[in-house]
Amino acid sequence: MAERRESARRRKRLLVDFDTTLNRTTGFTHDLSRSGLFVRTIRIPRPGKLLRAILHLPDGRHLPIEGKVVRSYRAPSALRSVVPTGFALKVSNPAPEFERLGSEGEGAGAGPAPRPHA
Repeated sequence: MAERRESARRRKRLLVDFDTTLNRTTGFTHDLSRSGLFVRTIRIPRPGKLLRAILHLPDGRHLPIEGKVVRSYRAPSALRSVVPTGFALKVSNPAPEFERLGSEGEGAGAGPAPRPHA
């Protein structure tokens, strides 16, 4: 399958709060790029859903983001320890701070994060 990502993803674990149809839910980023992120969570919104979320940054600040769920994946129970369950969010109009988060670590010795699933 051809790669469709606009930019390389980097591993980064940040707390993420987002709203599902019924309630507020928490997950963690698995990886992120300048234009999107993969959120590990057991409550997975459907592809196509527009979503608002809040990233909890390491320095204690909160970064609001919004975007569209472009992919979701529920790993089989036997693989959940090695294959993340969650969803990919393409961020609409990412703020410069979000783009910086997605590009941190680029350069010498930094490689892209492995794909969350095949």
